Amino acid sequence: MKVIEVFNRKLNQSLIYENKEMKAFRLQVDLILKSVYERLIESDRAIIIGAGKMKDFSLTFFVKNFNHVVLTDIDMNTVNEAIKELRLSNKVLDKITKIRIDYTGFEKNQFFNDFKERIVNCRTFEKVDQVIKSKLEGLENYKFLKVYPKTADLVYVSPIYTQLIYNQGLRECAILRESGYPEHMLKYIESTLLDKMVDVIDRFNDNVIETLKPLGHLVAVSDIFQVDIGSSFHLRVKNGIKNHEVMEEIYEGYKEKYGMGLGDYGLLNLDEKLAPYLSRWLIWPYDEKSIFIVKLKIYKKNSI
Repeated sequence: MKVIEVFNRKLNQSLIYENKEMKAFRLQVDLILKSVYERLIESDRAIIIGAGKMKDFSLTFFVKNFNHVVLTDIDMNTVNEAIKELRLSNKVLDKITKIRIDYTGFEKNQFFNDFKERIVNCRTFEKVDQVIKSKLEGLENYKFLKVYPKTADLVYVSPIYTQLIYNQGLRECAILRESGYPEHMLKYIESTLLDKMVDVIDRFNDNVIETLKPLGHLVAVSDIFQVDIGSSFHLRVKNGIKNHEVMEEIYEGYKEKYGMGLGDYGLLNLDEKLAPYLSRWLIWPYDEKSIFIVKLKIYKKNSI
């Protein structure tokens, strides 16, 4: 496996075990997807971005309602395992196309292959900038799913914005920190990588939108913040999750205190490119100690 694929494989394996809360979350998503499906002009092709373990949606919904279902992820081993567990018939499997995708282009540029080795020799911010700039060369026009321009009636984006490279960058910095690399340099590297995520997410969204047919729909799910189960904040969120205005108020307070995250920015960037017409807050179970609060938004591509 390649460096980024290995990281995402480990991430996928660590995410979300099956329980009644997970089933309840998936049912909510499926009901929303059903409402979107009923609005579609056509239902020929659906594309899923970040398929992974497929715990946040039901693959059976897609293969039942679409002639072609395209599953994409950088970690195809996990996708294949998830499909195998469903024991689908050959007729249904024929509807599915699986495509391994590096959504950022960082794998193409071998960004992390010798990242630590090059950074460890940097002793100035200028040197760090040179290394990172060289690693990103040519990615401004990076494309994926080029064989599916304007072909999708529905695109589903799983909670993926917080998984696009940045956490892997933090892991690389953590290793450098353990080796004694100067803290002020690490803080600069982490800040620089976070700044670069603006362009990464912008390109990612452009690539996803390019697959939509005119008048196609996009459903994006994004994890916004993590909550400790049993905390006072958890109780407040649990009581307010069904009231959109209350959750927006909670979110604004959270954002004012902690700032905007990558999950927030992914949806904000989509808001600038497509017309959102529905928004829902949902509780996404993570483990026995914490949950994620996610925002699901539905967009329609109005251009011809």
